[in-house]
Amino acid sequence: MTSRHPGPIAPAHRRVAAFSLAPAVSALSLLAAAPAFADAADQASQEVVVTAARVAQKLPDTLPSTTVISRADIEASPALDVPDLMRSYLSFNVAQTGPVGAQTSIFVRGANSNQVLVLIDGAPLSRADFGSAPWELVPLAQIDHIEVVRGNLSSLYGSAAVGGVIQIFTRHGAGTSLTVGGGSRGTLNGSASVGRRFGEESRAWELSASLSGVHTDGYSARDAKVDPTVNPDRDASTQSGATLSVGKNWAAGHRTTLSAMHSDTDSHYDGYGGPTAVDELKSRLDNFTLTSHHALTPALNLDVHAGEDVIKYTDPTAFTPGGLGRTRLLGAGVDWTVVDGQNLQFGVENDSERFGYLDSPASSRHTNSVRAGWLGSFGPAEVQANVRHDDASDYGTANTGLLSLGWRLDRDWKVVAQASTAFSAPSFSNIAYEAAPLKAEHSRDFELGVHWSRGGWLARATLFSQRQHDLIAFDASFATVNIAHASNRGLELSLDGDTGYGKVGVDATFQDARDDDAHAALLRRARTVVAANYRVPVMGWDTGVWLQYTGPRADGDPITFATVQAKARTVLGLTASHALSPNWSIGVKASNLTGRHDPEVLGYTPPPPTVLVSLHGQWQ
Repeated sequence: MTSRHPGPIAPAHRRVAAFSLAPAVSALSLLAAAPAFADAADQASQEVVVTAARVAQKLPDTLPSTTVISRADIEASPALDVPDLMRSYLSFNVAQTGPVGAQTSIFVRGANSNQVLVLIDGAPLSRADFGSAPWELVPLAQIDHIEVVRGNLSSLYGSAAVGGVIQIFTRHGAGTSLTVGGGSRGTLNGSASVGRRFGEESRAWELSASLSGVHTDGYSARDAKVDPTVNPDRDASTQSGATLSVGKNWAAGHRTTLSAMHSDTDSHYDGYGGPTAVDELKSRLDNFTLTSHHALTPALNLDVHAGEDVIKYTDPTAFTPGGLGRTRLLGAGVDWTVVDGQNLQFGVENDSERFGYLDSPASSRHTNSVRAGWLGSFGPAEVQANVRHDDASDYGTANTGLLSLGWRLDRDWKVVAQASTAFSAPSFSNIAYEAAPLKAEHSRDFELGVHWSRGGWLARATLFSQRQHDLIAFDASFATVNIAHASNRGLELSLDGDTGYGKVGVDATFQDARDDDAHAALLRRARTVVAANYRVPVMGWDTGVWLQYTGPRADGDPITFATVQAKARTVLGLTASHALSPNWSIGVKASNLTGRHDPEVLGYTPPPPTVLVSLHGQWQ
């Protein structure tokens, strides 16, 4: 699946977020009354996305809550890696255990970290043993843009799409760029990309490639003040990456694209071997995708896709010294515009997963699925309906569905109601440590939202209620068990646009994710998470202020393993860039300026303040 369409796509310099109701309605009303805000940009040139419905849509037309982070947003942010990018723009709970390359968990809408499906150019990104995405292995410099859709989407994508789907698109396209930089704690980073088009538009070849690397001397991942048995030395990390893309237009409406991404990550960390132990995790990620789009008629499109994700790691001092996992996806789909405003989709997929530790036999799973969808509009009414059937070789079958209804009150305002179901299969690691045969996790989600868009501004407020059955967790003996009932209720708010005096972005989540059986909060899910930024030109410099707040949350004590309360954490970042010439610019980023004494994960060292300076060149 790809979001590179011949249709209109917003300029790269603008990020538009789909947000999420209730108290925010009054704020949206005030904003709607301010013409200076509304006229800031051209409504006609909105982002085109594909993840929310698996067909191309303008961002304001999506019914599920959707966000886009562009390449320009990535470069403008203070982030050095993907987890930090998520913190900068999205109100997700992030749990990172060290510098760049350290293992990371991200929780969306209170779902487990392995209940968020991550795709790279349409291919699943998953470490098959844990069933979760290794966010830390994706080099930030290799990303073109990201689409984020929150809520149950198993009816479109199958297992794991409980909290949402995050699709990463690698860098393609024409032009040349070069970036070099350095900063605190021996941090060095650099990247280069080049893209060329050959031939006439209808039959053109497109080639693009990019390289990147980042190194940091780091800091001690675990806090020796909390646990004196850890090694207090700095934990360095090095990450290199590369992408290659070849695209061919066979004729108008017919295109095939082959993409590949590779990364090597060498990350030192603090294990449990004592104050002199040296722990080092080496990971290799290879991702391949092949997509082919064919307009069979003006109303009928055929899409064929194949993808593979291979992750190999070695960790000599760990309980398991290494492993190799592979996830492979093959599929085909058609979408048919029956009449104007009525689109039907049908698809089939085969998903295979395989993982083996170096010292044990491999486990495997095969899943076949069929799906159908409908996008329709009837005057002011809009509808999205999806159903899917999955049949797995080990845990049986699952049927999921989604129904989303929108009603346009006028040109700018829309009310949306949505109901959906989802499921998540036990991972191979879950099964290996099960106390009794595990069941697949199941979820029901209900949403009510208000959307407002005008003149390049987009705001959404969404009330959501999610109930999960058979949630997989660890018991007191660290065996995996099913929790019969868990839930999350909350409110998402988001706002993005250009005031004429600067660009504003706010994303906030207020939630209550709980284990209903134990009457306890789920670990590492703060009740309040806010990400806000303000970017404004000042005396020839494009400056930015970035604020991330994560409220108090339940976490595990690193010594006693008891559940305790972690303190709230507030992090401030500052950015500035200046054009030296039409092709060259200089940038300065300062991150983690606050929050030095409040860890993101209990027992681990909060990231210290970091300053980076970079030189960037770009040519078309």
